[in-house]
Amino acid sequence: MIPTFPGMVPLVFPRFHALLLGAFLLGAVQIAGAVQFQISDAAQFSEIIDTNAVFTTNTTINSQIEGPVWIPNGQYLVFSDMGNNKLKKLVPPSALSDFLVEPAGAKYNGNILDAQERLISCESGSSGFKVVMTTNSTIVPLVTGWNGLKFISPNDVCVKSDGSIWFTDTGSDSGVSLGTSGYQPGYYVYRFYETNGNATVSPVITNLIQRPNGICFSPDETKLYVADDGINWNKGTIMVFNVTSSNTVTGGRTNCTVSTGFSDGFRCDVNGRIWSTAGDGIEIFAADGHLIGKIIVSYQLNNLCFGGPQYKTLYMVGEPYVFSLPVLVPGAVSLRKLAAIATPTNLSLSWPAPSTGFQLQTSDSLGNPAAWTSVTNSPQVTNGLNQVGVSATNTANFFRLQLN
Repeated sequence: MIPTFPGMVPLVFPRFHALLLGAFLLGAVQIAGAVQFQISDAAQFSEIIDTNAVFTTNTTINSQIEGPVWIPNGQYLVFSDMGNNKLKKLVPPSALSDFLVEPAGAKYNGNILDAQERLISCESGSSGFKVVMTTNSTIVPLVTGWNGLKFISPNDVCVKSDGSIWFTDTGSDSGVSLGTSGYQPGYYVYRFYETNGNATVSPVITNLIQRPNGICFSPDETKLYVADDGINWNKGTIMVFNVTSSNTVTGGRTNCTVSTGFSDGFRCDVNGRIWSTAGDGIEIFAADGHLIGKIIVSYQLNNLCFGGPQYKTLYMVGEPYVFSLPVLVPGAVSLRKLAAIATPTNLSLSWPAPSTGFQLQTSDSLGNPAAWTSVTNSPQVTNGLNQVGVSATNTANFFRLQLN
């Protein structure tokens, strides 16, 4: 529950619609075209997937495909074509082109956008071993090593709202064996801050996980999920850690385990469910770890993301396909945090710029959906932030960022 007081700002306010479908039998398999749905928790499954939705094969590339990320400013998908050392661009439903030809010897794997909608990528390959930012085909290394040693093979990446970047070093795709001189002594999870990269890089998980792969935060950023695929890619476990206010992690326990293959990549929806790749498609878990259901495509998918205008399209990549499926719940990427500084006469609101598709709105009531109206003040962009000043009133006012 969100506490309220005059001038208060709900810091996270998702936009989503929960649509209830007919009841299903537990464990039932529903078939829609070329895809099957296996249902374990009928109530939750009906809130997230319409089994009559159209499953689309968007494109076919005879290559290892990884790291899909939705680009809202342009409404297209970018993903890693690892076999051809490129980033590819897909304008739905099927218009495919090159987005970036990577440097010789480099392979991009996991990709994500930071709060300013800049592309952050894990670069492995024979000359990779770094995390980079790519803007207008210009590649800027953000972090290249820790403690005087190179990474083995950066794999997947997530970004926290405070600007910290967290990534896994999995040890695949680079040809470097564990124990090689000049490289890290283990497969770790790292954190660094974008503004000063190597000066702040630090391992945050060095034990409990044999081979970290996929990584993401819970929507409220209090939990960090990391896949442990085992030293021989034979585990499929997703671990959960508590995230402290100082950006360290505590605890560490198994949250859920995919039933087939291993968990390569995964993301959360706005309600904290975990959507993970597995040996025969996608497995969906509740935040408490129980299985909700599966999207079965009969072979290992590598990664996924939420995209589309409302972040309610699930994009899945494997080898050699890019698939998509409209779903009933948006991904956690549809959340935006709103910061506020109050004075007796003014409220200063700020959020990262750009914020494609989002509109600042206000209301004098949280209980009436129709009461929200757009704030007419145009934001001023300062130091990467949209900033809006609002005069104080004698009534309570609430603010949110809403997808248009």
